Amino acid sequence: MDVKDWIGLAREELAQLNVEEIRQSGVLPGGGKQFFPVIGYPPLTMFSEMDDTALFENFDQRPATKTIAYGHIPFCPSRCTFCHWITKTKTKSEEVDVYLDHLEQEMSIYRSKMGMDAIPASSVLIGGGTPTYLSPKQMDRFLSNFTRHFDLSDCTQFSIEAEPTTLLGKEGLEKLAIMKDYGVHRISLGVQSFDDHVLSAMGRTHSNADTLGSIDQMRRAGIDNIFIDLIYAYPGQTVEQWVGNLLTAVNLDIEGYQLYRLRIRPHGDRDGNILKVHSKAPEKFPEPDDIQLMKYLGIMMSERHGYGEHQTRIFARKAEDISHYLRDWACDLADVAGVGVSSWSNLRGVFSMNVGDANLENYYKLVREGKVSVNRGKIRTADDERRRCFILPLKNSRVSKQLFTERTGETVEQCFGKEINIFKGLGLTEENTEHVWPTKRG
Repeated sequence: MDVKDWIGLAREELAQLNVEEIRQSGVLPGGGKQFFPVIGYPPLTMFSEMDDTALFENFDQRPATKTIAYGHIPFCPSRCTFCHWITKTKTKSEEVDVYLDHLEQEMSIYRSKMGMDAIPASSVLIGGGTPTYLSPKQMDRFLSNFTRHFDLSDCTQFSIEAEPTTLLGKEGLEKLAIMKDYGVHRISLGVQSFDDHVLSAMGRTHSNADTLGSIDQMRRAGIDNIFIDLIYAYPGQTVEQWVGNLLTAVNLDIEGYQLYRLRIRPHGDRDGNILKVHSKAPEKFPEPDDIQLMKYLGIMMSERHGYGEHQTRIFARKAEDISHYLRDWACDLADVAGVGVSSWSNLRGVFSMNVGDANLENYYKLVREGKVSVNRGKIRTADDERRRCFILPLKNSRVSKQLFTERTGETVEQCFGKEINIFKGLGLTEENTEHVWPTKRG
């Protein structure tokens, strides 16, 4: 099939789903014309000022569950146009060392306040920023400290985010060998596009050739699980170009990929430059109908090439290869212990967000005071918990009725029976005695 065939088939299948009926139902914001990027529930807009006291107060008396770990490295080769997070670019090695000093201190403070010799982590994600911005020596130092403060003996997956240019050459291979020595199972590569012109517009420093070279490097280093990220609905991007990206992705030597819709509105600690681009030339951005078509093409083309959507927007040949960290917190509702600037935690009924500061000084100050660098948070109410235990799994995969009852003491039907019936009436969800899940239309 050529590009036009794929687009024609997707249009036919979308027509059969009759999306217009859903638009007219009032379920979608702005009739489907608006997009609100929501990563978790409760969203950050519901957080208020908080220090680390609430996160650890009466910790032993609060109900425990399995815990996963997140570590944040805020350094990047460049600042991408679409990035809404705190990043520092072209940072000197000495400045990176100062950050690693404080990060190590924060890990020590964190486990001490939890009353543990080491924090047990069922799965791990090291994100950023660009964790692989670290030099080999810094990578070894960071992973040595991390694996000392976190107990990974029962960890099912250790995943690290990367940028292609940071894995190239002799130094790239050295970093990969160090990561593998510390038990890294999976690398998520920030590719975003295979088109060099689009990459340049995104503010990326890598080229398509760098992407292919970094994948070769990972295979040489013995990395068995490689994922890539791709963004759709970028300004100037056509549906035809997106199909070309998808065809490249399904023919790469990788285990899977994540497809992200471009987020124009800020969802982090800083406004991305994409806001300015949009305010100056909104006409360059794809229309909602084309964006919906791009999303559906991603699902349809992936399925036909053997990549199942094992979690919303995450495609893999084998379910076990997707991010266990994302699966554990979004579907299994695991606790999260997060360290580093702009990281977040979810401990026994309390959400917290670490300070996000462009020059890192506020982060350093809190750590020097012997605190985990929390500055925002929310103690979840019973209603928050009911909504979280329904919305988060439904958005990402499916709701386990048993898990919902274990966490809330109530049934899904008691709490959301009316909403489920509305969704079922519109053909958006299905259910059985064990689960509620979105249909293809949903």
